[in-house]
Amino acid sequence: MQRILIILVIVVLITGRGFAGENTFTVVSEPFPPYVDKDLKNNGWAWEVTKIALESQGYKTKLDIKPWARAKMEAIAGQYDALFPAYWTKERHQWFVFSMPIAEVRTGFWKRKDRRDIVFNGDLITMKDYTIGVSRGYATSEDFDKADYLNKYFTTDSSQGMKMLYEGRLDLVAGNELPILHRLRVRLENDYKGISTGMEFMEPILQVNYIHLAISKKTHDYLRKLEDFNIGMRQILLDGTYKKIQKKHRYVDVSDN
Repeated sequence: MQRILIILVIVVLITGRGFAGENTFTVVSEPFPPYVDKDLKNNGWAWEVTKIALESQGYKTKLDIKPWARAKMEAIAGQYDALFPAYWTKERHQWFVFSMPIAEVRTGFWKRKDRRDIVFNGDLITMKDYTIGVSRGYATSEDFDKADYLNKYFTTDSSQGMKMLYEGRLDLVAGNELPILHRLRVRLENDYKGISTGMEFMEPILQVNYIHLAISKKTHDYLRKLEDFNIGMRQILLDGTYKKIQKKHRYVDVSDN
């Protein structure tokens, strides 16, 4: 969390404005364990952090969990105050303003462990002969997303991609580390025996992405809501609440290792 704290000091300014009152702050998310998911305690540690940060500024919170494409579309339209969690991209910036970072997510390539012939040296051009599964509408890394020379196969979500990888219909899947690992262990292992131990997250990674609360520019007073959240987030980072929530959920922050 040291990098997040540094960014926090730079970007968050305390203005002394009063609490928001009893407004309801509506958020839409996709299942993204261990950060947020309806099957996790308190809907996941990152959501609990977000919820407490908002409530400290006088908001009531409401979370809905939907498939990513629908969640993104409804947040863009202003049907929700915010989309969570979201990486910053240039495209998304036209629709959202982004909070200070809440957590970090490593993204990279997944392969079958028995595919020892597939090696990544950090140069994307070396992967052009492989079929790579990518979840439609997801951001992976800036360089990967714009690499139109790669053979990308778009899937509905990462679970579909990992099933196809397991079956040998894809050579690689580009995606995140911990959420996919959670899906392998908790959701896919029963139907695909050995899938959780037969996959490998490759080094070097493609990118470290920060996840944010992306507040819709269509929602009322969106800049005030952004400022309120950042103030609340700063408070729980500095008073230790953030770390206590991670510990309660037994989450290991890889940035501290």
